[in-house]
Amino acid sequence: MTNQHSTTDGRPLAEVDLPIIHFVLNTDCNAWALQAVSGSPGVCRFCYRERNRVATDATTVIQVLDLLRAESAANRIVFTGGDPLMPYDNHLEIALSHAAGVGFAVNVHTNGLLLRDRYDRLRDWVDVYSLAIDGPDAATADWFRGAGYFARFTDNVALLTADRRTVAFNTFTAPASIGRLDEIASLILNVAARTRVEYWLISQYRPIGRADGRKAEIYAYSAADFAAAVEQVRARIADVGIDLFGQPTRDATDPYPFRVWVLADGTVTVDLGSVGAPRNEVLGNALRDGFAPLVRSALALRDATFDAPDAQRAHADGR
Repeated sequence: MTNQHSTTDGRPLAEVDLPIIHFVLNTDCNAWALQAVSGSPGVCRFCYRERNRVATDATTVIQVLDLLRAESAANRIVFTGGDPLMPYDNHLEIALSHAAGVGFAVNVHTNGLLLRDRYDRLRDWVDVYSLAIDGPDAATADWFRGAGYFARFTDNVALLTADRRTVAFNTFTAPASIGRLDEIASLILNVAARTRVEYWLISQYRPIGRADGRKAEIYAYSAADFAAAVEQVRARIADVGIDLFGQPTRDATDPYPFRVWVLADGTVTVDLGSVGAPRNEVLGNALRDGFAPLVRSALALRDATFDAPDAQRAHADGR
């Protein structure tokens, strides 16, 4: 292991300075449980669907979380996927309670379709619930997520606000919906009047290695239009203390912010930045290789990849 020596406050010298770690219990999702509405291209077509590729057990989950706590300075862990609230035993409750117990702030990122079903078993361990809302009404939101999604979302908001839980929102946009951000802002501000809203993440189509012409026809529009729409709502949101993040589409040579995902079996993957990569880079297994060394190797690889224009072009071309 790499954390044999500690600083005066007990933190290991080998820790890596990451603000957030994304933790994946399963990679599959139940988004398509809802039927597509008339005129929709298909539920969550902008995303990708993958069968579960995480095989683990409760003991391993705890070991991985302990290692992340020991070898990183991260103060937050985001449970994502796939959807972490899938209707089977993915060790979610054990993972949440242990993450909270070792000092992480816990964020659950979910479509919310099963939130009410699992809420009583997870509420004591979650600091922030992040929900998807792509439109201010059923006609728009259901176009993205399926018939009845907006009603489910409204029910989840009622559940969480009644219990005074902290929430956050993420919004995916399309040409027909980007002009309605102000209405979504009003919806979010209404929630903020009843409970704490931490942030709002607004995203544009991102062709990350899985792009195709059909998706571009449905979702693509100019990054300038996206940026202008986001700026129009920024002041309203900031005025009440809600952080707003805009995630525009990016050129193949434009790196994304460095992000680390850890699967519940210990596998560590990173987004090195290229939208041309078919999937995240697999670095190794933290239980075998140590977490801090793997992240440091990823940072070095990212720097080498994006330091020079020639390297950027080669990476974008897949060379």
